[in-house]
Amino acid sequence: MNRTATGVDTDTERTSNERTLEPSQRLPFPRRLVGQVWFMPAVAAVVFLTSWELFGRSVDPILFSPPSRVAAAFVDLVADGRLPRAFLTTMNALIVGYALSVVVGLAVGVLLGRRNWLSKIVEPYIDAVYATPRVVIVPLVIIWFGVGYGGRVFLIWLGTVIPIILNTAIGVRNARPDLVEVARSMGASERHLIRHVIMPASVPYIVAGLRIAAGRALVGVIVAEIFLDLTGLGGIIQTESQYFRTANMLAAVIVVAALGTVIIGSLGVLERRFQAWKAPDSE
Repeated sequence: MNRTATGVDTDTERTSNERTLEPSQRLPFPRRLVGQVWFMPAVAAVVFLTSWELFGRSVDPILFSPPSRVAAAFVDLVADGRLPRAFLTTMNALIVGYALSVVVGLAVGVLLGRRNWLSKIVEPYIDAVYATPRVVIVPLVIIWFGVGYGGRVFLIWLGTVIPIILNTAIGVRNARPDLVEVARSMGASERHLIRHVIMPASVPYIVAGLRIAAGRALVGVIVAEIFLDLTGLGGIIQTESQYFRTANMLAAVIVVAALGTVIIGSLGVLERRFQAWKAPDSE
């Protein structure tokens, strides 16, 4: 038995220290490292980038470019100002179209949710528009709005507003009947009922609709930029692909993918936060 100069049993001290550690802290370092939340995504990213680099270097650069060339192209596009300008152009149309869809979608969704007879008339047409690819509507958009800013915003709005309408209407219909009856018994008007009871109860459904709409808005802005006036990130993607500058094209594609990940991921976190607000299903 080992003792220190002070007479303390070192084996006993070591045993007591081990008992105070968390179970995960008693594991060897490699096993603790593997157990980290970030470890497996980091390994997957390294494997993906390595495979992409090896494959990209083994084929014609016109057909595909490795990450090293894409990174160099990204730096060049940022240095000459093309990528920042394109990004701002895309974000401008995206924000305006998305904001308009939120305003219209919430208003129409509440109306359809509170008026079942109107919902039965209108929703089949909304579903038909929702199922129609936006590329098919591009010729009509050009005729109505031209190929400029108005056409891009309309194309974004058209594909984005419908998920918000449908999810808001579902949320309004699923508001707790007992709370609605209590508010009515206390003399609440329709406006106060919607504002203080129905809309708070619909928040989880609305946030889910906003998340779906964000993905469709990003697709819509790229489609509009490619098929209308070749501007923004979509314009870079289309132009660079026509001249077989694959690295430049992939640099813009990665910016679009990163933008979508940030927007949809942020709304996904918001959706999970409000998920607990949903009323439990009645048995």
